[in-house]
Amino acid sequence: MKKAALNDKLEKEQEKLRKLGEEALKNGIPLTQDEAFMAQNRKVDALVVKVTKEQERHRKNRQER
Repeated sequence: MKKAALNDKLEKEQEKLRKLGEEALKNGIPLTQDEAFMAQNRKVDALVVKVTKEQERHRKNRQER
């Protein structure tokens, strides 16, 4: 996946996470006990890892040139 596409996907997923967090807090549910929030959080974490690896790969390629 291209860097820009990964960043766009990450932003969208982070927005979903933010909304789920706000909803849980509004309903008085601790975030760690909200399954939807935690599932989305894991999804965002995985995307952050992908973005970081992609950035590192680009940085390494630039250094080799």
